[in-house]
Amino acid sequence: MTARVVAAHAVVATLLLAGAAQATSRGPADERRYVDVVASAQPSEQRRDDSDTVVDEVVVRESDVKADAVSTSVTTCDGCRGQSAVLQVVYVTRPASARFDNVASAWTQDCWDCRATALSVQLVVIGPGTRARPTNRALSAGDACATCVTATAAFQVVAQVDTVGPLPDAALAEVTAWFEAQAAALEAAVVAPPAPRRAERAADRSLGELRRLVVHAFDGRTRSARVALTR
Repeated sequence: MTARVVAAHAVVATLLLAGAAQATSRGPADERRYVDVVASAQPSEQRRDDSDTVVDEVVVRESDVKADAVSTSVTTCDGCRGQSAVLQVVYVTRPASARFDNVASAWTQDCWDCRATALSVQLVVIGPGTRARPTNRALSAGDACATCVTATAAFQVVAQVDTVGPLPDAALAEVTAWFEAQAAALEAAVVAPPAPRRAERAADRSLGELRRLVVHAFDGRTRSARVALTR
């Protein structure tokens, strides 16, 4: 195993251990302080195509907030496909010190004609008194795998509004449709990879679409908007 793969394993393992106990599927927005959500795809000889999609919407009313969104796919068997995608929407309703971490990771190892993709989207809505510390990362690696393909995308938007409240139903539906389109685009990218510059431009446009959706819905402003890609 190369040093690059070891590093990727270490980063993702740490995030998974931190987030696994708190991960939830989509449902009514609840209230938490530490907000961790994980989507994980792990294909095997018994299940060659494995996918996991998680959507989580949460309200946080504490003054100290930490939110992790993690999407990870690991493929180690011949002809296997792993696809993970997570969408996390966080509302911080009170002034807070808040850390937001978003990461998409995919790797393949010791397999032939295998594939791993991961999409992580973190959307955060805060009020004017919140100090936000966002990080956004995308990681991919392949080891001993000449015909493997990996692709990841991580999108993160932090929006500031005067009064924090949930996205209107119509806006949330648009965000969900955008998320589904990005997942489809990522899968298409591993079948017919675009040129790097073209992929970057497309990702920038997609990030702009997401930012505009949120800002328009709340009549707010963007505190942070980031995208990261790996192929």
